[in-house]
Formats: sequence, structure tokens, C-alpha cells
Amino acid sequence: MQPEKPNQTQLYGQPQNLNQQIQQTQGVFPQQQIIILNPKFQPKFNFRYLSYAVFAIGITASIIFMEMSAPGRLTNDYWRFLSEAVCCLSIILTFVFDAVFYKGKADWQATTGQSNTWSLTGMIFDIIFVCIVVIFGFIWFTEVY
Repeated sequence: MQPEKPNQTQLYGQPQNLNQQIQQTQGVFPQQQIIILNPKFQPKFNFRYLSYAVFAIGITASIIFMEMSAPGRLTNDYWRFLSEAVCCLSIILTFVFDAVFYKGKADWQATTGQSNTWSLTGMIFDIIFVCIVVIFGFIWFTEVY
């Protein structure tokens, strides 16, 4: 039989003098923490507003181009093509800018410790809608023109 060794606690690292540490912190006041209860996402440049503007300008331009085409004119097909192309591109850019907005919001939510599930979901749906509109536009413009 081997003799039993007494339980010894082994500490690693540098020894610290607690008295000196207490003396150093006596004159220091603890820092106050500021907690914002309902933080709101306020980016420097809001891509959501840009997406609204692109959509409004694109649809307005599409309507104007459609009205410029007069029945019986040779340029009717060009104005109609331009109208449909502007409409399709404005919808695509609207979803792209909205996805960029959601990406920024998801990153901000992750840094503030909030759940970013809905922001990521919105971004994914925007990307899916962009793909659908691109496919629809490709089919539309290859069949019609």
C-alpha cells in the first residue's frame, strides 16, 4: 500500500496582494451603466426610404412612358418596352434596397443583443422576391420582344 497524499490545492498564476488592491480602489468610483430600454434602429443612411423613392419614381416613370405611346405610332413598341423595363427594374431595386436595410438592421440587433430573426426573415424574403421578379422579367421580355 502506498501512503495517502493529503489533498493540496494548487494555484497557478501570480500571487496578488489583496491589501494593496483594496487601497488602490478606495478612491475610485464605479462607473454608471446606461441602459436604453427600447432602442430603435436609426441608420445614418436609411435604405428603406431609398427603396420607397425608387419604387415611386419607377412606377411614375412607367406610367408616363406608357402614356407617351400613342396608338398607331411606330415608336409605340419602344415606349411600351421602356415602360415595362422601368417598372420591372424599379421593383427589383426596391427589394434589393429593402434587403440591404434588413441586413443592416440584423447586424445592429446582433450587436445590441436583440433577436434578429425577423430581420433575417425579411431579408431572405426580399431576396426570394428579387429572384422571382428577375425570372418573371426574363420570361416576359424573351416572350414578348
